[in-house]
Amino acid sequence: MANDMMNRNNNDIFDAMNDWLDFPRNFFDNREMSKMMQSDVAENDKEYTVKVDMPGMDKSKININYNDGVLSISGSRKSFKDNSKKDNSIIHKERMEGHISRSFRLPNVVASNIHAKYDNGVLTITLPKQSAGNGDNSIQID
Repeated sequence: MANDMMNRNNNDIFDAMNDWLDFPRNFFDNREMSKMMQSDVAENDKEYTVKVDMPGMDKSKININYNDGVLSISGSRKSFKDNSKKDNSIIHKERMEGHISRSFRLPNVVASNIHAKYDNGVLTITLPKQSAGNGDNSIQID
């Protein structure tokens, strides 16, 4: 137990050092945009279900494609502008613009029957199983 506590404390020190040493790389790495596409993929005998968090995205700016056994999702958004208080300066900003994308290998899908829904910042895609689709199949979002 004592060793676990010591190791945990030592790991915190090393993690802090690694964070500091990685600062230049992380400073230019857009981690906030990558956090936007946290996802869950579930499977049963009949279908795959993919749920992706895409908060702040306009449905028209999200693209979904299934081709050669790979589901690709991409989206973009513009930065948020708050002109309500012109006298104040922003001291912390996390909402930003950018383009994000994610791909999942999901074989044996009937591409023509894929269904997508976007509700409250969550994109839900249902991919019925059977055989791999042929060709490029764009998917519309309800």
